[in-house]
Amino acid sequence: MTAPSRSASAPTPLSRDRVTWVAYLALAQFTFFLNIQGNIIPFLKDEFDLSYRLVTLHPAAVAAGLIVCGLFGERLTRRYGRRWSVAAGLVGLIAGALLIVVAPHPAVSIFGCFLMGAVGCLVLIVVPNLLAEWHGANRSVAIGEANGISYVASLMAAMAVGLFVAVGLGWRSALLLGVILAGLLLVFLRGTPLPAAPRPAPVAQEGQRGGRLPAAYWLYWLTIMAFVGVEQSVLVWATEFLARVKGVPVASAAIAAGAFSVGMLVGRLSSAMVLQRVTAARALYLSALLTVPAFFLFWSAPGLTIAVIGLFALGLGCALQYPLTLTKAIVTAGPFGELATARGSLASGLAILIVPWAIGALADQTGLAAAMAALPILIVVAVGCLFVGERLVRS
Repeated sequence: MTAPSRSASAPTPLSRDRVTWVAYLALAQFTFFLNIQGNIIPFLKDEFDLSYRLVTLHPAAVAAGLIVCGLFGERLTRRYGRRWSVAAGLVGLIAGALLIVVAPHPAVSIFGCFLMGAVGCLVLIVVPNLLAEWHGANRSVAIGEANGISYVASLMAAMAVGLFVAVGLGWRSALLLGVILAGLLLVFLRGTPLPAAPRPAPVAQEGQRGGRLPAAYWLYWLTIMAFVGVEQSVLVWATEFLARVKGVPVASAAIAAGAFSVGMLVGRLSSAMVLQRVTAARALYLSALLTVPAFFLFWSAPGLTIAVIGLFALGLGCALQYPLTLTKAIVTAGPFGELATARGSLASGLAILIVPWAIGALADQTGLAAAMAALPILIVVAVGCLFVGERLVRS
């Protein structure tokens, strides 16, 4: 197969062909299952009578799966190819979701979450590289669109849980909807031969084995951890916060929590327009300036309407933080881009594993409202690491 746009200097209009749509939809499917956890946590907590700390083991299990796949998944994709890897990832997502649906005990639902992360992450390994190679000079546009569609899927997950609960079908129906969509995508994938990954040059391989990432990279790495920790904590705990702290009915809280994903969607779809006007570093600083007051607007809201506005603004602020920081980290790494990407995935997995769990553990001791109030500290840490990293790059 021939890529529609390979030139690095003369971009052409983006060709959204069958390969592109498979990549878009596979990433969206992964995001659907990843982000639906925050919406089903109140139901799992009630059904199994779990503490905040124990119920947070569900997203922690997904994060543990992401870390395992990030360490070993590349070997599978290299051995079996991209189409097999995407198909296996979708099957892992389906199997994990079905385990959660039928789980008679929290150990089963936690294992289902781990399976979704460990096997479903194969999609996350393949899709960005596939889009970058397939679209050449248009790779930024393609990856941006993929992330935008992924947040449509995230919003769809939140809405599905709330709507199915509201009409009496239960929260499990939302997971079953994802299973059906993933099954349809598997059928679509069967007729789509994905291009093979190019073999790296021997010199590059030797350089990666002997290369060391610069100090500035590790400051960006810490920035990624802090930003992802905030984003995932809001996704995991927003519904629970609205229901338990603000007294919103659970079904309404699940729908209202989707405002964060809407803000993320708007922010990521606006990335090209934003970056035409300000540098990436300034965009990151501005995003932090928006994120902190938006969080406190949500956290201290006297009613649901103000809380939704705060969540939307919070999503808008968080939208560009991860992709822009990861891009800076990769650029800083120079010839060791693949090593930088691998370590960046590890940072994300660790953030997803540690930060929401820490918020849950703190909530068991102090209450969820006090625990959530710790999140702005991570934004301050991220800005500090970003500032020092920028200074190191300039020097």
